[in-house]
Amino acid sequence: MKSDPTVAAVIANDLAAFGARRCFALLGTANYRISHALAEAGVELVSARHEGNAAAMADAYAKATGELTLVSVHSGPGLTNAITGIGEAAKSRTPLLVLAGDVPTGAVRSNFYIDQAELVRSVGAVSERIHTPATAREDTLRAVRRALRDRQTVVLSLPGDVQEASLGSNLEPLALPPDAGRLHPDPRAVKSLADEILRAERPLILAGRGAVLSDAEAALIALGDRIGALLATTVCGHGLFAGNPWSLGISGGFSSPVADELIVQSDLVLAFGAGLTQWTTKKGKLIAPGAKVAQIDVELAKLGYQMPAQFAVHADARATAEALLAELDRRAAKPGGRRSDAVRRQIVSGDNHHSPYEDVSTAEFIDPRTLSKAVDEILPPDRAVASDSGHFCGWVPRYLRVPNARASCLSHSFQSVGLDSVRRSAWRSRIRKSSRSLAQETADS
Repeated sequence: MKSDPTVAAVIANDLAAFGARRCFALLGTANYRISHALAEAGVELVSARHEGNAAAMADAYAKATGELTLVSVHSGPGLTNAITGIGEAAKSRTPLLVLAGDVPTGAVRSNFYIDQAELVRSVGAVSERIHTPATAREDTLRAVRRALRDRQTVVLSLPGDVQEASLGSNLEPLALPPDAGRLHPDPRAVKSLADEILRAERPLILAGRGAVLSDAEAALIALGDRIGALLATTVCGHGLFAGNPWSLGISGGFSSPVADELIVQSDLVLAFGAGLTQWTTKKGKLIAPGAKVAQIDVELAKLGYQMPAQFAVHADARATAEALLAELDRRAAKPGGRRSDAVRRQIVSGDNHHSPYEDVSTAEFIDPRTLSKAVDEILPPDRAVASDSGHFCGWVPRYLRVPNARASCLSHSFQSVGLDSVRRSAWRSRIRKSSRSLAQETADS
């Protein structure tokens, strides 16, 4: 007589049905049941040598593909080893689900026992838990929903006794609730912002990670064309607007000389999904006195948090860009903007690849700028670039171009040194596909 499936087996099948295809894992006594169950459900297990590696690889993979990505770690030290990678993912708003094995319910004397929820919340991730066998499936569904729909990094604690418990065999399939759709802006905010755009002479569109997650690139380019704006990104939005003749590249600490010069001349900064941190604005130096700042973000708490914003719009980046385009079309307005042949020549001559510098290479050492430019020329155009934080971190985003934002994985949200090598493992050893290929694979599935 066939025994009833365990909770671990059932939720593994549920996760596969929700779209999980890969899980980055290091097995221990508290997570081997769910890991084995995932493999039996058809989810590929990517083995790591350290839990921090697993979390960092998953973060990179999720950013590249946008699909439901899993991490599986042991309880206690398994989770603490992974916490730096989890913190990076959480601060990047990476939709990621970490399956953290936990001690059996009530086993507070176990040497593996820690308050997992407090640890997880301390780095900005969301804590969830399968509480009982009866609630385990709904608990898991809630965790997946928060990861995918709320764009959060979620850690789901899995007590060993609950994983081992049996469930009935006649189980109804669970389905993710439909996506609520984009958060649309208040029409009054759109009209006010359109008024300001028509008054502006030197507008700038600044796009961050939120614009990447929103798939807002096409709408932002159309808005820029409509209002004559120059384009720039935060470091976490690097690759957005790649190849666009009006793009200044990264704003802030990794700016090119011409980006610094033209950004500070802007009289209106339209920040879409950008936190306006001290790194992006060079501690406010790139925002000219008297310039107006409009910040558009789905996270209400982010609006005006890093610096004052005269226009704070609680909405999705793409939806807001499209609403502004519609409002400007309705008015048949023709803003002047700042695009000209002279500005275009200025952008080219002053970017990082054309701006002159004194090459300080010697017979023993090579100038990192010269090296980085040479590496950029050698690499194929269809590339994915992962970079660490540390003293060297500025050379990669300055000089290594990427074909799109999904091809860039810069671990600068938490700025931990050492995440780069494990991210490269995910991109190079396991994925072995360009971001373009990954996107096509995801679309085909």
